[in-house]
Amino acid sequence: MQRALAVALAVAASSTLIGCGSEKCDPNSESCVFEADVSTLTVHAGEEDEDTCQSWTLNNATELWVNEITQGNDGGYHHANWFFVPDDQFTLPDGTWSCSENQFGELVAALQGGYLFALSTQSHAETQTLPSHSAIRIPPYSRIIGSSHLLNASDADVTTTMHLAIKTLPPDQVEAKLAPARISYHDLQIEPTSRSAFTTECDLATAYEGVYHRPLAYKLYYTLVHYHALGVYQQLEIMGGPRDGEVILRHEGFGDNAGHAIEPPLDLAAAGARGLRLTCGYDNPRSAQVGWGIGDQEMCVMALQAVTDIGYDADVVNGSNTRVGPSPSGEIMNSGPCQMTAFPWDFAKPGGRGH
Repeated sequence: MQRALAVALAVAASSTLIGCGSEKCDPNSESCVFEADVSTLTVHAGEEDEDTCQSWTLNNATELWVNEITQGNDGGYHHANWFFVPDDQFTLPDGTWSCSENQFGELVAALQGGYLFALSTQSHAETQTLPSHSAIRIPPYSRIIGSSHLLNASDADVTTTMHLAIKTLPPDQVEAKLAPARISYHDLQIEPTSRSAFTTECDLATAYEGVYHRPLAYKLYYTLVHYHALGVYQQLEIMGGPRDGEVILRHEGFGDNAGHAIEPPLDLAAAGARGLRLTCGYDNPRSAQVGWGIGDQEMCVMALQAVTDIGYDADVVNGSNTRVGPSPSGEIMNSGPCQMTAFPWDFAKPGGRGH
């Protein structure tokens, strides 16, 4: 099989630093590409699995400021979330291993290191580029780990290689250091033979004040949406203040690159806002209700990157959804409270090997 990479990058059998046309590259002084064939695996006909983790040990002696991520694969991937951790954590051979058997958790990984990117739904190739002069910091001696949801709905086995490439900026070109966040709506109750929408309002100002006891500082630079085949759209709005309800982005359709650079970046404090309002819309032609899950079920998730000094994980938990009623267009409206876990974000996190 041929891997359909979104950019022309050299195929590497092992991780390699490439920069400026030379064999070696110094991430402290020039833009570099760090890339690898992370794993090759077979997804059997009709197989679905959400317990496959993959790791790639960078062996980076210096911090890396990542501005662009490219992935290419031969199919079999429904979705994957990618993180980085110190390389003295999850010390397993690079390649594939069981997430559950090795106690890998996404929130733990984000706290130990950070969130890097997520694969758009069933994407074979894509490049996610952050706005100019913005970047995600990977500490020295880190390991990249992907938590993958594999799916092969065909009647033939699929052998697939995951190729990753990260492009870095030298530190003196980084003007916006990005901290991650995630908003999820777990309590989905998508009615049969209907169009439904689910909205939550996340009060970032209160969460930020609870951590630092000062007014909100949050400038949004990038988002990534995630839903499955019944998803029609995902919309993010300003919540609170004079610009309440202003649409920041609206993503429609399924299967496209779901990353969105917010240009110019949105300064929530300057807009007088309290936070963000997320809505996921679905069209369910089936005779049964659909909830959160894999297979033929749905999800509603948005990942975000912002200039701020907090990270957060926000969720509408099971049992908290309220059916509001039909909209004038007939869409069944739902809402749920946004429960936020916010924590200080450290841009000087140490890496592995005692660093």
